[in-house]
Amino acid sequence: MMLDRRKPASEITPAYEDGGIFKNELVQLMVELVPLTAKNSRNDLIVKGFVDGNSAIEVVFPGRRKVQAKPVVALLQAKLTHARKVAARTGARVDVDTLRYPARIEGSWRPRFKRDDNGWETRQFQLFAARWILKDLNGKAITFGEMKVRE
Repeated sequence: MMLDRRKPASEITPAYEDGGIFKNELVQLMVELVPLTAKNSRNDLIVKGFVDGNSAIEVVFPGRRKVQAKPVVALLQAKLTHARKVAARTGARVDVDTLRYPARIEGSWRPRFKRDDNGWETRQFQLFAARWILKDLNGKAITFGEMKVRE
């Protein structure tokens, strides 16, 4: 059994949390998010996205920022619900990867190692989001998240 060396939640400050999450330089990137979500072992929100058209990535909304990502999930779910209603009327199949919602994300790339079916480990990168900008239904840009806190 592995020893859990995490600090109790009451001892984690925003600066300590951000120091652990954003170890690399922050970048800004346009990402098209799709309504496919998951959670990791730390209960962070993971959303599938695409950059440069068809390069799939995982965007992680970590720690205290996952609560601030609820509007993202709501927008994506609304898009999926609408697509399912249209598909039910027309008899078409819903391709989740085509239901894209653009966002400008400021975050840090982190490697993730995955073992494939043959036992080989492959390295993929996840974008850990610090701040993100979405446009509302009226086209107004709204910023979510927060800047990286430094000690």
